[in-house]
Formats: sequence, C-alpha cells, structure tokens
Amino acid sequence: MNTNIVIADDHPLMLRGLTDFLTNKGFNIIGSAEDGKAAYNLIIKLEPEIAILDIRMPFKTGLEIAEACKKHNLPTKIILITFDKEEEVYDQAIQSGGYTDIF
Repeated sequence: MNTNIVIADDHPLMLRGLTDFLTNKGFNIIGSAEDGKAAYNLIIKLEPEIAILDIRMPFKTGLEIAEACKKHNLPTKIILITFDKEEEVYDQAIQSGGYTDIF
C-alpha cells in the first residue's frame, strides 16, 4: 500500500503505537504531530490522502482541523479518534466532515 498518512495525537504512546501499527501494515506515514496546529500545517504542506487525528489536542482540535479541511476543500480524508464516549462528540465529528471511531 502506498497510502500517505499524517497522524496527530497529544499522547506520545498513542502516536507511536498508531505509527508502528500502520507502518507494519504497509501504510506510508509521512508526518506526525503532537498538537493540532502542527497537524494542520502538515496536512497543508504534505497533502496526505488520510489524516488520523485525536479529537482533543492542544492549540487546534481534530474537529477544528476537519472543519478547516472541509472549508478549504482539501482532499485529505479525516479520521477522528477519541476515548471520549459522549454522544455530542460524535455529532460534532459528523458535522465537521470527519469519520469517527472510539478506542
């Protein structure tokens, strides 16, 4: 697989685990970030096919990044991840244009 992915999570263990898992599955991790501002900048600069983002991060949330990507018609597909089980978070994720999963 040659799918280019950017990953962002403010928890270093989660970030490392996702990177290792996806790399072992053949995906190309072209960038990673520990905060939303850095993640959004990577998406703009590297134009990945997929961005896997934590919903709650410092400086810019995954939801805000998904909304900005949608607003600016960026082709990157957004996958939002969270440990949060509040239904409101899902509604916000769907409205932002991202795909959500809970771990």
